[in-house]
Order: sequence, then structure tokens, then C-alpha cells
Amino acid sequence: MKDRTLIVFGVIITLLLIRLDFKTETLNNRVDQIEEIIIKTNHGINYTKHDVECLTKNIYYEAGNQTDIGKYAVATVTLNRIRAGRWGNTVCSVVYAPYQFSWTLLKRLHKPDPDLYARSHTIALNALKGYRVKGLEKSLLYHADYIKAPNWADPNNRIKQIGDHIFYSKGKGSTIEI
Repeated sequence: MKDRTLIVFGVIITLLLIRLDFKTETLNNRVDQIEEIIIKTNHGINYTKHDVECLTKNIYYEAGNQTDIGKYAVATVTLNRIRAGRWGNTVCSVVYAPYQFSWTLLKRLHKPDPDLYARSHTIALNALKGYRVKGLEKSLLYHADYIKAPNWADPNNRIKQIGDHIFYSKGKGSTIEI
């Protein structure tokens, strides 16, 4: 009986180690993937505490349930809009520009999930320091994929889809670009 218990115990330990190794490998692959997609640019900006809060809210309410890459993508577009000059010259003026981000139109917002909000805050700080999504350097617009081709969407200027969002360099008939 004692030998059988040791064998069972050994099998359990082996299975746990295999599972731990698989999780570690999966995590390492995810980190490598993020490092290939999130790049450091020279587009960091001077920011205030209020700017950090505005960008954090925008990331959270636009992409809180998305992957980190999806969160960085929303931050990238938000900050690209400052460079374009059409929506404002501060983070908060861009975020609260009329009818740009759907969550800003709501009368009441749901209480943020603390962990997801903290992650959005970290990504906001990194984005303000210049970290962006590779390939979205010229993206100024996006919409959720469940919205069937908004009237401004120009398929000729579509860049890519990340998570639930489709990104564009400019809108139909627009001359605004970076």
C-alpha cells in the first residue's frame, strides 16, 4: 500500500510540474508576442495626472475586456489624434471630443473592475511614454467589429483588426491623416 501511495504521489507531482511548465511556456510566448507588437517610439508626450486618468478611462471603457495589445491599440489611436490636431491638443480634449468615444456619451458608467482598471492605468502610462502598437502608427479611427461598416469607414484605409476593433488610417472622404 505504501509503494502504491508513493507512485500515485509521484504521478501527481509529475503532472503538476508538466502543467506548470506548460503555463510558463504559454506566458513566455505571450510576452514575446507583446514585445514584437508593442514598440517604443519617440512619440512620448508631456502629460498631467489628469491626462493619465483620461487615457486610463478611455482604455478601460473602450477596451477593458480586450488583450493588452487591444488596450495599447486604443491608446495608440487616442494619442495619434493629438498629433493629427483635429480632435484637440491634450489627451483629455481628444478623449472628450464630441461623439468620438461611445462611453463618454453615457450618463452613468459601470463601476470599474479594479484589476482591469489598474492594467489600463499601467498601459496608459506606458503609451504616454511612447509605447505604441506596431502597424498603427497612422491609425486615427476604429470601430467595434459588431458595428456593420459605419458611414465614415473607408475599406481602402483599413489597417487591421485587433481583438474586437477594426482600425483605419482615415475616414471616407477625409483629408485628416498623420
